[in-house]
Amino acid sequence: MPLMKEKEEYYLNAIISGDRTGLEEIYAQFFPRITHLITKNGGSRDDAQDVFQDAILILYEKVRKDDFKLSSNFYTLLHGICRNILGNRLQKSSFKEVTLPDDLKYTTGDDIEQDIFILEESQLFWDSFKLLGDDCQKLMTLFFDRVKMKEIMKMMGFGSESYAKKRKFQCKEKLIGFIKQDARFNELKNK
Repeated sequence: MPLMKEKEEYYLNAIISGDRTGLEEIYAQFFPRITHLITKNGGSRDDAQDVFQDAILILYEKVRKDDFKLSSNFYTLLHGICRNILGNRLQKSSFKEVTLPDDLKYTTGDDIEQDIFILEESQLFWDSFKLLGDDCQKLMTLFFDRVKMKEIMKMMGFGSESYAKKRKFQCKEKLIGFIKQDARFNELKNK
């Protein structure tokens, strides 16, 4: 097990330092599996290359933070990030981009059961999010992207910042309501 942990650290350090040999090893080790994920979901090899590179950049940003802690193996984290990037691209292609909040976005477990649970939880979130009206989807997406309330107010055409906060609260409550009304919510809650 210590050898595996050393390998995980090696990958993370290669990303932070830009170590060419380490990055090439990450590509050789994981790119074929990510390519399979992307192509099986309708993407091309070029799409896989773009998604993989975006995932490495996201990992770079995450790993640089002081509070970063790898709670799964490296591939599970990389795979989860690539799935979310792919999901966002698929949403964009249908003219509606949705971004998951950070607490759902890069969470991965140490075992398959935990990963499946997280995917089910994520799917429940996405399905519930789609039930919101277009305005709520847009507002919540801006909020998840950490756009300041003042900017949200302007972009959404609201009269005041306090009204923008009120609408965000209403949309969030609606989303939570949709999640709790879904039969899967109780199943997931009791797992």
